[in-house]
Amino acid sequence: MASSPKNGTDVVLYLRVSTEEQAQKDLSIPAQRRALQQWAADRDYNLIAEYVEPGASARDDNRPQFRRMIGELLEGKVAAKAILVVHTSRFMRNVEAAFVYRKKLEKEGVRVISITQETDDGPSGRLMEAIFASFDAYESDMNAYRTTMAMSENARRGFYNGRVPPFGFRRVRRPDGKNERVVLEPEPEEVDTVAHIFRLYLGGKGGKAVAREFNRSGVHYRRGRSWTKDLVLNVIDEEAVVGTYYWGKRDGNTGKMRDRGEWTPMACPAIIDRDLFDLAQETRRLRDSEKSPGRTPSSPLLLAGLVRCGRCDAAYTLETSGKLNFEGIYDHRYYNCRRFLREGRETCPGGRLRTDVLDRLVLDHLADKIFTTERCKALIEMLVEEAGSFRKKVDDQRSGLRNQLRSTETALARWQAAFEAGEHIDVVAPRLRELQTKRLEMTATLTGLSDLAPPPKQLASEKTIRRFQETIRDIFISNDTTVTKSYLRFLVDRIIVHEGRIEIRAKPEHAAAMMAAGEGDGPAKGVVNHPEAVLAKGGRWLPTPAATQTAS
Repeated sequence: MASSPKNGTDVVLYLRVSTEEQAQKDLSIPAQRRALQQWAADRDYNLIAEYVEPGASARDDNRPQFRRMIGELLEGKVAAKAILVVHTSRFMRNVEAAFVYRKKLEKEGVRVISITQETDDGPSGRLMEAIFASFDAYESDMNAYRTTMAMSENARRGFYNGRVPPFGFRRVRRPDGKNERVVLEPEPEEVDTVAHIFRLYLGGKGGKAVAREFNRSGVHYRRGRSWTKDLVLNVIDEEAVVGTYYWGKRDGNTGKMRDRGEWTPMACPAIIDRDLFDLAQETRRLRDSEKSPGRTPSSPLLLAGLVRCGRCDAAYTLETSGKLNFEGIYDHRYYNCRRFLREGRETCPGGRLRTDVLDRLVLDHLADKIFTTERCKALIEMLVEEAGSFRKKVDDQRSGLRNQLRSTETALARWQAAFEAGEHIDVVAPRLRELQTKRLEMTATLTGLSDLAPPPKQLASEKTIRRFQETIRDIFISNDTTVTKSYLRFLVDRIIVHEGRIEIRAKPEHAAAMMAAGEGDGPAKGVVNHPEAVLAKGGRWLPTPAATQTAS
């Protein structure tokens, strides 16, 4: 990279390999050291320091030994006049970064010398340095490209590239010709926890509340770690649970998220139902203030964001009148066309509809389509099976904690005896406090592990299924639950209010097609008639409380 210093000059060696595997197998470091030492000895240079970087890329300066070397040379802690490397690629593969570091070092009288690419100090030498640096960068980019392509193809064939699998899975080696490759398989000890996370989240708990419930119950994350909000949401967001893991979401150089079209799908076993996963994603989107700012979660209207005017396609919003009751709510509450309320009947005649009437008509219609006897029976069977698995997991954790507690009690007794005998008090006392703290923590965890009673035998009877069907239907149509809002936004694309008719358009990509009554090539939809809603003067509907509904 530059011409050699004069004989007797102090120099340092910088040795680097790209991977930990190379460093562990000594594939390159000893060879570099021998070559550099021999080259320096032939020229009578003094080797005063050596910096070894095992398993680090030279695409940037994020290398501990590299940064240490540069810092010590620039600060004068090491009085060397040159850095010896075998090849320019050992020093830096980034053209711009290499230029900046060389300039900083040259200001302090320090040169970077490649023993296999010697150049002079003139213009031609600097040109050659730039050419060498450009080739190093090109080679690095090509290596990264080839590695990315190989890993992408590996994922496309169903093999896992990462070290740590998503929660709910484990890495298993499978033969692939003469080699072995890694695939993802469900981790039996984590699958039930994943299902429980989705149930709690869709039941109205946020990520933090789910984490707190698990931590109180003694259900830990991997390696005994406590659950956090982020860990819970990572499980909710991971698409591997529905059968497709995506590799290459982030750019390896910048760390930025790539466009979804650049991700590589990798098939893996599904451990969660697709509809359940989609519902959780919709719920997450609605709870995220950044993705859905000021929208329906905080709205007092159950159908906010879904209802549209059949005349002008504007959103329906809340219209109130009368006096405030003791709860601070107006006596009369209506859905009405936003355009009518803001611009007047000249723009759109509008259509006032009582909130309780419209909510009830829509929810009753959907409930009749969703909560059939067959679906409720299947849901009960699934809950019984998962509850049994989760109960066994809690029992196993309780048994393990009791064994640990007994061991701690035994150790505590020994150390207490040593303390009473006055043996090595400075060592015994801290250990005694540590064991006492551990015992208190395990006792508290055991106390918090509540017993999960097995489901009653008559749970699968027709009478119980009917009662369950009525109960879950009542929960859905209660108007006030987070579950109701989540289901509505998962199933329904929009609700269009026409004169005397309500059109419910389903989201065809979801399970809503099952509840729709419409036919044909258009979007799945159901129709609710409200014949007692009459058009009054001023273009406002005045439906009576006794309004009925029929499905087309």
